[in-house]
Amino acid sequence: MGMPMDLDHELLDYEEPLRTAAAPAPGEHILDVGCGAGATSRDLAPAAAPGRVLGIDISAGSLSRAERSAREAGIENVGYLCADAQTHPWQRPAFDVVVSRFGVMFFGDPPAAFGNLRRALRPGGRLVFLAWQGRLRNEWAVLADRVFDGVFGPPGRPAPEIGPFSLADERATRQLLRSVGFARVRLRPIEKAVRYGTDLDEAVEFVSWYSSARLAELTSARRKAALATLRTELNDRRDPAGEIRLGARAWLVTAEKPASTRETRAGRTA
Repeated sequence: MGMPMDLDHELLDYEEPLRTAAAPAPGEHILDVGCGAGATSRDLAPAAAPGRVLGIDISAGSLSRAERSAREAGIENVGYLCADAQTHPWQRPAFDVVVSRFGVMFFGDPPAAFGNLRRALRPGGRLVFLAWQGRLRNEWAVLADRVFDGVFGPPGRPAPEIGPFSLADERATRQLLRSVGFARVRLRPIEKAVRYGTDLDEAVEFVSWYSSARLAELTSARRKAALATLRTELNDRRDPAGEIRLGARAWLVTAEKPASTRETRAGRTA
């Protein structure tokens, strides 16, 4: 079963902070890492024209949707590449900005991946990305487990900060980026809710998706009771317009590729 709902809508409120930090200028070339269905690419493209935005992702299906959406929107300075940003052999430094909206936390080898992204940047180029803070600081990540604790029993120990939360540690993330040659590394906290629309059935399906393996182990009656409790919790989290929102906290991370070898050495030892 694939993930339900629309991730672009879920993360809509994070587009503006990312765009503002990226500060695309006319003529710049931008790499959008883990672009998915292309919402961030389309958001950045108008300000970068006549420069271009290249979205990279490993999901051919998502990129097909991204290409269709760009055509429908009449955006011509966007392209897409189906490849792994961690290992793709960039032929030369071609980008002024590398951005990612929650697409860089899943690298198998983070030093190699960020080193590869640094190689894709021109000297003086900018790295701007969003990554989640710790799991326990994100209601969207813990609500289902908290609701289901009465059914499954509480976990034996806290889940490790992996996957979506692999860059949650501020100091470790700063050290990681400096170790591969980035300078002027900054992490700014961003607190904006994630959106689950107005349809309660869709919201329950989306939020419970992360616990689908555990739910599948329950009897039909117990599963129905657990989902009913989750349904009540989500319905209580409607905003004045009727949209269901859950609390979320992220880091807005910015860094630069130094324009000179001297600055690179300084960045690694800072």
